[in-house]
Formats: sequence, structure tokens, C-alpha cells
Amino acid sequence: MILTLGIANAQSKKEQITNLNYKLDSLTEIIANERQVSKKEIKEKGIEISAQQNQIDQLNLRNDALSTQLSQEREKILILEKRYSLSSDSVGILKQKIIELNNNNSLNAFRNSSEFETFLYYFFSSVYSEKNIDSLIYVSSPLIMDLIDQKIGFGRFWNMGAYCNLYNSNPFGAIAGTIADLDVLGYNFYDDYFGETEPKTSNLSFFENQEPEGGRCEPSSSPNGIYYRQVNNLPEDWDMEKGESIPPPSMLKHLKKMAVQVQFDYWIAKTLYFVELNNKWFLLYINDCDCSA
Repeated sequence: MILTLGIANAQSKKEQITNLNYKLDSLTEIIANERQVSKKEIKEKGIEISAQQNQIDQLNLRNDALSTQLSQEREKILILEKRYSLSSDSVGILKQKIIELNNNNSLNAFRNSSEFETFLYYFFSSVYSEKNIDSLIYVSSPLIMDLIDQKIGFGRFWNMGAYCNLYNSNPFGAIAGTIADLDVLGYNFYDDYFGETEPKTSNLSFFENQEPEGGRCEPSSSPNGIYYRQVNNLPEDWDMEKGESIPPPSMLKHLKKMAVQVQFDYWIAKTLYFVELNNKWFLLYINDCDCSA
């Protein structure tokens, strides 16, 4: 009985070992198969990764090429922008020159107009309004010289004392294009004084064939403005030695003459005389004498 049980136990263990060996072989085979599959998958993944890396390398190369191309395009854009800027500046300069030429042509048309008020617009805008006309005269500014006829000349009335005297230039003794004998015009300039800036006249109205009431020795009762009228007689110089007046040159007798008075802040700021010669207006006199003369 005991022998029989021993044999049975021995067979049972043998079967267990056999089964275990079978299972071990099965597991070994499964592991081997899985290793093969894994190796295959690893190989395939390696090939896939290598292909993707190649794609990445190609993309990087393309990106580098595109970056280089982009940099080149940016440089081209900068060059084009610079050219455009230069072109725009050139266009702006040309436009400004065109405007200046048009303005100059318009101003020249105003200057040469036989219509006196049109000419006055040029006169006040170019040499008077917010400008120092006395200084322009003193330095023989081309703007002033264009307004003075060299044959007729120019004079300034000014009273050093009680008499209102004419201080005039001598065009025949002058250097071409200048006012001769500037000192005799009576301007008292020195180091820190070179005349006064005239008031703004662009907002003043023109009053044709009128003159202001007062404004020399007492405030004017007339509105501020530019008053002008045609006159037959011009102011006369005074010979202090002979005690008699000196009439204007005879050549001025038959010329059309206009007197202009600028009234600003209830006072006459400037009195001017113009003559027309060959359908063109010229500045003849400035009368700076005060009411004491």
C-alpha cells in the first residue's frame, strides 16, 4: 500500500515536472517570438525614425534656405524702402520747388500788375508785413531794389528837428543794384539797433480813395487798415538856408501817384508814396516825419 502510494506520488511529481518543462518551453518560445517581433518593430521604428530624421534634416535645410532667402528679401525690402524714401524726398523737393515757382510766378504777376491794390498786396506781403522794411532799404535788399526805379530814385522824408527834409539816394552815383549814400537817408542805426519790425498787415482791410482821420498827433477815429488814394501833389523838401520849399522833380509831374497810409492800433504806422511808370508801380517816398515837423 505504502509502495503503491510512493509510486503514485513519484509519477505525479514527474508529470508536474513535465508540465512545468512544457510550460517553460512554451514561455521560452513565446518570449523568443516576442523578442523577434520586438526586434522587428524596433528595426521598423528605427527605419521610421531615421526617415523622419531625414525629413527633419531636410526641413531644417529648407528652413535654413528659407531663412537665408527671407533675409535676402528683407534686405531687398530695406533697399526698396530706402529708394522709396529717397524718391519721396525727391518728389517732395520737386513739389516744393513747383509750389515755390508757382508762388513766385503769382507774386511776380502781383508785382507787375498795373492794378494798384494787387500791387499793394505784393508790396505788403513781401517787404512790409512783420518785416523790417527800413533794414531792407538800408542793406539794399533785392526785394527793395526791384521796387525802385533807378532813374527816378528813392527818398525818405524825416525830420531831424523842426523841418521835414527829404533824404534821397543818387542812383547815378550808386554802385549798380544798390542805394547810394545810405547815411543821408537819415536812418540812425547802431550796434544794438537796426530798425523796427512792422505790424502784421495781412488781416488789415484796404480802403480805396480814403485817408484816416487823425493818427499822427492824436489817435485816429478811423478803423485800422491800409488807406490809399491817388494824389496830384507830392510832399516837398525844405531848403533851410533859403527858407523855401523845394518842389519834386519835374519828371514826376505827369506820372500817376498814389499815397498809402498804414493805420495800426489807432496810429499811422507808415506813409508811403508810389508812382506808375510804363504800367508798373514803384516805391518813390517813405514819409517818416512826425507831427512835430
